[in-house]
Amino acid sequence: MNFHEVTAEDGQWAGPLLRQSGYASCEYAFVTIFMWAHIYHTKIARFEDWVVARSEGRHSYHYLFPAGKGDEKAVLEAIRQDAEQDGKRLVIFSVSPEAKERMEGYFPGRYRFTADRADYDYLYNARDLAELAGKKFQKKRNHVSRFIKENPDWQFLPITDEAMPAIRQFNNEWCQLYDNRDDAGITAEHRAIERVFRHYDALGLKGGYITAGGRIVAFSFGSAINGRVFDTHVEKALYDVNGAYNIINREMARAFCAGYEFINREDDVGEEGLRAAKLSYNPARLEEKWIATLACQNEG
Repeated sequence: MNFHEVTAEDGQWAGPLLRQSGYASCEYAFVTIFMWAHIYHTKIARFEDWVVARSEGRHSYHYLFPAGKGDEKAVLEAIRQDAEQDGKRLVIFSVSPEAKERMEGYFPGRYRFTADRADYDYLYNARDLAELAGKKFQKKRNHVSRFIKENPDWQFLPITDEAMPAIRQFNNEWCQLYDNRDDAGITAEHRAIERVFRHYDALGLKGGYITAGGRIVAFSFGSAINGRVFDTHVEKALYDVNGAYNIINREMARAFCAGYEFINREDDVGEEGLRAAKLSYNPARLEEKWIATLACQNEG
C-alpha cells in the first residue's frame, strides 16, 4: 500500500468509493478523514478499488474499516500485513455490525471485537429535524419560537466565499469564550475547522449561518456520507442567544437535507451534557461501531 498525506484532491477518487459502501457512520464522509488528518496523523491509500485510511500512533496503526468494492477479505489481509511489516499493533475501527459478522466469517477467532457507546453516532430522521413536528419536539419548537420572537430580523444565509472571513472570525471568537478557551478538544477542533475552511469549495460542503441584530450568532456545515445520510460536521452557536443552536439545526435540515433520509450528528464522546442534548432530539437510531484487534497481539 502506498500511503500519502490526505489532500482535498483525494476526495475526487475516495469520495465515490466511500459513498458507495453504504456505511452510515461519520468516518465514511471524506470530509471527516480530511478534516482530522493532521490531528490523528492520518494517511490514505488506494488498494485496488478500496479506500484505506490509516492513523499512525507510536506503537499502533489505526485503520478505518475499508470502503470500496472487490475482494474485501484481500484488502483486510493487506491491512494486517501493512501493520505487521512496520511492527505496529493493528486496530481496525468503525466496524459496522454487518462488517463484524463478515470479518468473523473470513477469519474465525483471529480478531477480538469491542465497542464503546461513546463512539456511536446519532442518526436522526431528516424530516424530524426540518419540521420539529409533534409532542416530542415541543420544547425544541418553543426554543425556535422564542429565538424568532426575540430576533425578528434574523436570517439564515449560505456560507459563501464572501462570508468566509466573518465566519472564521466568529469561529475564532467562539473558541475564546470562557467555557471553551482552555478545552484541548475545542482547540484541536478549531485547527480541524480551519483546515476545512481553506478548502471549503473543493470539499463540496454545504453550510449556512444565522445572523441576528447584525451579527453572526451560529454557523454549521456538513456533507453527504452517501445518498441516504447527510453528516453535520460542525455546528457552533452563541450560548447566550436562546434558541441559536435550535434554529441553525432546523435551518440546515431544511436547506440541505430534503433529499436525505437521515442526518448523522456524530457521537457524544461520552460527555454527559452532550449525550443529553443529542438524545433530546429523539434519534431514529444509534449507529453502532466496533473496534477489531488481533486476538494474539500485544496490547501495549
